[in-house]
Amino acid sequence: MSKDYRYQREEWDPVEEDLGEKKMKSRREHEIKAKQRRDMQRREKQRRLQQESF
Repeated sequence: MSKDYRYQREEWDPVEEDLGEKKMKSRREHEIKAKQRRDMQRREKQRRLQQESF
């Protein structure tokens, strides 16, 4: 007999949901840090180019 999955969400352990949220949050933090690093490198490059032009 097949299990009815419509009601499974109510049976889930909330700890598993918390782990999923933490995983998404850490991924988001990683993306933000990568973007900040790119922004910093771009500003450094622009600053160097501006110094060389003077």
